[in-house]
Amino acid sequence: MTKLDEQILAFIDKTNAFYPPDAVSASVQQQRQWYDELCRQFSAGRPQGLTVEDSFVVSADGHEVPIRTYRVASQATAKQVLYAHGGGFVVGRLDSHDDVCAELAQRCQIDVVALDYRLAPEYQYPKDLQDHLAVLDYLLAEDHQVVLVGDSAGGTLSACVANQRLEACAQQILGQVLIYPSLVIGKETQSMIEHADAPMLTRKDMDYYLPMRTAGAPSPTSDSGFVAMACEDLSRLPATHLFPAEVDPLCDDCGIYASALEQAGVPVVNHLEIGQGLVHGHLRARNMSDKAAKCFTAICDSVTELLA
Repeated sequence: MTKLDEQILAFIDKTNAFYPPDAVSASVQQQRQWYDELCRQFSAGRPQGLTVEDSFVVSADGHEVPIRTYRVASQATAKQVLYAHGGGFVVGRLDSHDDVCAELAQRCQIDVVALDYRLAPEYQYPKDLQDHLAVLDYLLAEDHQVVLVGDSAGGTLSACVANQRLEACAQQILGQVLIYPSLVIGKETQSMIEHADAPMLTRKDMDYYLPMRTAGAPSPTSDSGFVAMACEDLSRLPATHLFPAEVDPLCDDCGIYASALEQAGVPVVNHLEIGQGLVHGHLRARNMSDKAAKCFTAICDSVTELLA
């Protein structure tokens, strides 16, 4: 395994301090409490100059999807970011990624809309997808142009949402920025083997979380709402920036997806080099790791480029 520098090792140690060794045997509610406390301790707060508003959008089945809008000016910007948080589809909420979204808005000088999609095991797929689509459709109906951004499970969800709205891609959906997402299911990649026991995310972690999303049923691997690579026409997807972490079982997913998009003629950049020496979840390390800070700057630059 790649040698990690002292800053990333310190980040890993600080993260692990919130969890006991047998954390996966704890209840979902307990894991959410641990995760929420971790996010609170890592939070950098919001930069000044933003207006933040909580509201909701109604999903197809009548569910009120909480959203949080980070506004950089007195009026809404015509172009916006729609952000989906990570957490394995089981943990995470608006507060867990509040500082990330706020900083993204401030640095890119663009309104960011974060959504709180329904989580497993209380709700199964496709409730999460329906919630994301409801918020996207609301923004599109308001004539906004949108860049889809998400980390981990949120990156997975963002890519699958793009699959469901191909007719809007490259017009109102300007692009997608996917941060250490899962994009392939059922493929034994080299990173899945080499980094099976990586810090921050292991194969055992994924084996624990993934079945919750489908109540233990087999994953619908041919469903483009569940697996990004199952899209029937990749050529219609928008320009894409991918940010894999090197020391992560999911690292090679970005390379596979990038190659498929490139062959389909879609502008794509796989920022593999900037992810060298980084681990899954490094967004929270941006204030204690030079490498993570550099990667976050590149993420912001990619969002700005797609919005131009």
